[in-house]
Amino acid sequence: MFILCEKPSVARDFASALGASPRNGFFEGNGYTITYCVGHLFELCYPEDYDPKFKKWSLEALPIIPDAFKYRMSPGTAEQARLVLDLLRNNGGDALVATDAGREGELIARIALLMAPVPDTGRFRRFWVSEALTADVIRKGIQDAKPLSEYDSLSRQAFARQRADWLVGMNISRLASIGNPPPPWSVGRVQTAVLSAIGARNEEVKNFVAVPYRELQAQVGPGNQALGIFALLENPKTEKTAFFKGDDEYLAAALNYCKGKPVGSVDAKAEEKRNKPERLLNITGLQKLAFKRFGYKPEETLNIAQALYETHKCLSYPRTPSRVMGDNNVELFREKFELLKGDTLLSSFCDPSLISAENSHIFNSAKLEDHHALIPLNKLPESASEKERNVYNIVLESFFTVCMGDFVFNEKSLRFHVGDYVFASRIREVIQYGWKESRPKKSSKKEDDDDDDDVAEVNGFDEDNCLVNELCVLEKLTQPKKEFALDTLLAFMEHPRGEGEARLAGLGTPATRADIIKKLFAAEYVREEKKRLYATERGRFLLDMLSKNDHLKKLADVSNTTDWEERLARDPEAFEREIKEYIASCVKSGAGSATFQRPSLGACPLCRRPVHETKLGYCCSGYKEEPRCSFIIWKTISGATVSTNDAQLLLIGQKTRVKKCRSKAGKEFEAAFALKGAEVEFIFKK
Repeated sequence: MFILCEKPSVARDFASALGASPRNGFFEGNGYTITYCVGHLFELCYPEDYDPKFKKWSLEALPIIPDAFKYRMSPGTAEQARLVLDLLRNNGGDALVATDAGREGELIARIALLMAPVPDTGRFRRFWVSEALTADVIRKGIQDAKPLSEYDSLSRQAFARQRADWLVGMNISRLASIGNPPPPWSVGRVQTAVLSAIGARNEEVKNFVAVPYRELQAQVGPGNQALGIFALLENPKTEKTAFFKGDDEYLAAALNYCKGKPVGSVDAKAEEKRNKPERLLNITGLQKLAFKRFGYKPEETLNIAQALYETHKCLSYPRTPSRVMGDNNVELFREKFELLKGDTLLSSFCDPSLISAENSHIFNSAKLEDHHALIPLNKLPESASEKERNVYNIVLESFFTVCMGDFVFNEKSLRFHVGDYVFASRIREVIQYGWKESRPKKSSKKEDDDDDDDVAEVNGFDEDNCLVNELCVLEKLTQPKKEFALDTLLAFMEHPRGEGEARLAGLGTPATRADIIKKLFAAEYVREEKKRLYATERGRFLLDMLSKNDHLKKLADVSNTTDWEERLARDPEAFEREIKEYIASCVKSGAGSATFQRPSLGACPLCRRPVHETKLGYCCSGYKEEPRCSFIIWKTISGATVSTNDAQLLLIGQKTRVKKCRSKAGKEFEAAFALKGAEVEFIFKK
């Protein structure tokens, strides 16, 4: 039997389970020939591969819509690609496609079959398993494999999505770039929607006008204030606790009347609630936590996880969208639990009886996608780096936490009637701490569970015979949403919201989101400042250019992008036809006549020409003009970040705020920056 896998590590698992021996680029023996793709062995051809005239970017050459799409070998994997094609052509018996269980895995295999070509796949079957590939799972998966034709619909979706991304990227990027200065302007079906979300959030925060409001807080309880709780006055107009301009008279009357008054009656409603521990991590969850705890960018976390998987072999396959294990993975999970429980104190809080097929919070094949959730597979070797240890420990913590009991509590909603006034409060009485018992008692706001931490934990509160002991007016301001950070952007891409906060299909996939964000930075559309993300002038110009065209602006519409995903799943052929028609309409309508002018941050101290922001620093525009000028302020100086605002201050002769720096010898120090001539100097504290 011939078996085609996606990755060398998977092929090794098959060979081990089936008794095949390693050869050069494949495994053979015991009646099996097993080989592997190294990810994508083939990629769609570039426009100039269809016709040399497309090498020059011109409006006359658009739209570029091939009659039939062509593929070429991906750089760096040509030798393995030729081997896979030879083995496919010479396969004379039964064949098994065992690439990853998902749309991308299906695409990788189908392109290889197309390139061989394999004219008749009637004897091909599809191995479709998302669980850990133990020997038993592999043998059962082969036994249960279905005809490849049953996955033709998924194949059509995969091809349609790939071609749509090519059509948008190749055509609209050229359309936006023609007439504008280099580097080329990158436009993508998903990345442009993500850029739009960042830009929209920037504008929302920038234009937000804070509105003052008040809350009246009462301390309610028996005469002994130590036993009281806090409650807030309800606004009868809104049934909420905020009082805006025009509500002053009501609030003042309540303040005057209620102090020291007994509570007349109480509306009490109690409900027992159970909060389960967070599910196991997928790659997006790992990336969010690694950024929040250690500041690692999504791509960096993915690379670290990949090294833990491939090099150290102590982590399961990282590019997974799943947060559960398969129903058949109970013994695997228990084996790893026993192997690793001595490595962390967290294991002492676990309940091993939860490692059971009946626990669908951990084991649920119905919710499994492509691969099971991230789990540790082995002990971390001593040779691992600090960053590898940090990422591994996040997964280790998740693995043991999911085996802990529920956090169980009674939540009581209370409404205290004092004359005609009502004060509202919620309190919580803990029945069982469960997984929360493993958390530090005095920790900051939780990062990975979503129960309401603003609810006071009170045991034994008796709402009968209460007084209003104290009253306090709280002066507050309405708050805007926060700018996206890398972790909150990942969360948005996973669960975007449309108009009216309607939940939409995800933007990108867990495996591609890090790359999409990387492309936004590489194209200089987005910058990061104090861990917050901002659309650059270049990014805003692109969004503005697209917004002026009724066809192009769809690319910047998150709702439209997610709607495309849903239409792709329903009818891939119709979706591909729609994209081709859309591209033709975009080209016909044109991209507009605006030309991007890179904004000036100030005048160069050497030649007085404009200083512009670049990827690595703030450069004189004369670095490409004659006479050439080499002035630059680097974005990182002695480990400290120089922001655009810092650069503007330096260029007008002012100093920056004091920054934390590190010398070449590793010594930490604090200093402000100032320009002396064309050089940045340190201004130390006296």
